[in-house]
Amino acid sequence: MPKASLMATMANRRGLVLSALILPLGCAARDPSTATARVDTLPSGIIQVTSDAPTAWSDSVHAWKFRVTLRIQPDESSPGELMEPGTLGVDDQDRVYVADRKPAMIKVFDSAGKLVRTIGREGAGPGEYKVAFLAVRGPHLVVHDPMQGRTSVFDTSGAFLRSWNSSCCFWSDIAIDTANRIYIPTMVVPDSGGKSRGRAYSRYRVDGTLLDTLFVPQRTGETKEWSFTRTSGRTRRTGMISLVPYTSTVVLALHPMGGFVQGWTGEYLILRSPRGEDTTMVLTRAWTPEPIPEATRQRAVEEMVTNAKDMVGEAAARETAKLGDVPTSAPAYQSLRVDLDGNIWARHLVGSDSTRTRYDIFSPDGAWLGPVTVPVAVPEWGGQFFGRKTIYSVVEDADGRPAIVRVKVGG
Repeated sequence: MPKASLMATMANRRGLVLSALILPLGCAARDPSTATARVDTLPSGIIQVTSDAPTAWSDSVHAWKFRVTLRIQPDESSPGELMEPGTLGVDDQDRVYVADRKPAMIKVFDSAGKLVRTIGREGAGPGEYKVAFLAVRGPHLVVHDPMQGRTSVFDTSGAFLRSWNSSCCFWSDIAIDTANRIYIPTMVVPDSGGKSRGRAYSRYRVDGTLLDTLFVPQRTGETKEWSFTRTSGRTRRTGMISLVPYTSTVVLALHPMGGFVQGWTGEYLILRSPRGEDTTMVLTRAWTPEPIPEATRQRAVEEMVTNAKDMVGEAAARETAKLGDVPTSAPAYQSLRVDLDGNIWARHLVGSDSTRTRYDIFSPDGAWLGPVTVPVAVPEWGGQFFGRKTIYSVVEDADGRPAIVRVKVGG
């Protein structure tokens, strides 16, 4: 399959179509008002799947219906109390692994939500970590510590197996794919004067052997950022750089079958990329930008000021974070996730709030199944795990205490 960068793929999809077919989709409770997806082969050999309308359901009557089937919230001061839960993993026995903080610790709960063990502890020695990003597959639990630039492997009973030096600084998800390759976000400095190939992930075997490094291309010069600075005498220092809320950017998700899905949120376009710099499938659907509620835009500015004021002062933060910079129309989607069945979930800004989260779901074959609303506030990043028609999510109760809930389709 020919290689194509993100930008090249966007150009190719407008070219001559070599062949076309109709994608058959079966669904027991199919909405009769839905359409079928069109599958085209582009000149580069890339498959493009276009959905002019949902292919499985178009309304809440026919869509997947979720309900909460588990809530994990141990008593305060108990051994299992959740302090500041981060990344989640779930094994084949439906045991839930939580990377908690304060102190750093992996807590393991059984399928009924009972604490069964803790794995590792905060520190710098073998089997210890200061920050934990985790992934679980089969008998292995992988923990990456970006603060110490180290990756460790445990078995799911808690025994420490090995660790190796990996990469520091990127606080981001890790993964183990179905071929048991571990994906660790990696800092790669381009050669002097060279151009960055994009966001890097190193792949390892579970024994720590480095296999290769993959790169996901990034679009430069098109994102909008706020640079928060402070002045001390004649010196001006940058305290924080942040993407302007709701502006278009490149987002990606690790795919459980290997590689990535990625896309530019300025248009409804999602790419399947087994190695990051290649593309095998393009997913697109009809899309009209939605207006962002004014209260949502204002809240985003206030949250940014709160985050920046400790570093640069409130006056300087407000001078930089201007409401006029925030778009009035929502991006096509905010983030991407892939569940264990290979369905792609594109999160929406409009329709997501403190009680619910709205997604578009695409099948593994690339067809837009339709929209769904999950009845909990799933975090945009971290604190979530997408299984088989099941989502585990970190949430907060009315008192601000964290919990983990499982929502499931049907029962």
